[in-house]
Amino acid sequence: MDNKDLIAKYENTDGIVNGVEKLTEMMAFKNRELYLDDVNRDAADAFNTFIRVWNRLDAENHIPIDEREPIKIYINSDGGDVAAAFSIIDTVKMSKTPVWTINTGCAYSSGLEIFIVGHYRIAYPFSSFLFHEGSVGFGGDANKFKNYSRFYERLLEMSKQNILDHSNLTEEEYEKVKKDDWWFLAQEAYDLGMCDIIAKELY
Repeated sequence: MDNKDLIAKYENTDGIVNGVEKLTEMMAFKNRELYLDDVNRDAADAFNTFIRVWNRLDAENHIPIDEREPIKIYINSDGGDVAAAFSIIDTVKMSKTPVWTINTGCAYSSGLEIFIVGHYRIAYPFSSFLFHEGSVGFGGDANKFKNYSRFYERLLEMSKQNILDHSNLTEEEYEKVKKDDWWFLAQEAYDLGMCDIIAKELY
């Protein structure tokens, strides 16, 4: 069933589409499209599930990796939960089916961390990026804070390694830019090795 058939299934006699949300979900699943805004646990659970399902379908159908239809993650995100972000990052990195990440507007904070691990990374011409080390709020006694602080330091180290592994930044350059919020646009992302192409058409 192609997209026209899907739409026809939900049209009434006047040509008005009913059940738009359900139709959108069906078309997104058929087209292997995921849309990232807030990075949170619910998003991570959904993304990880769909990516696993598409990998399993490809494997069960014996489709060679280089012939598989890519999974596309469209990113327009201010960021969010860093632990949820790394859950998605792990799944993307382990996916044998290609995962394309596409910045359609902004990839800030943990949205950037997810964007850069795509197997093919596409930035729209006026898309923007933000890297920073994040912030944290904590309530509790001193010992619990110390434990959480050590945990958070490990997350920051993971973030640093993720940036270095998926860009042209040196460790010295990283240490300079991490001190402040670092905003940049598509061309700079390309120059830094954080994206593979600046789009000239819709993906």
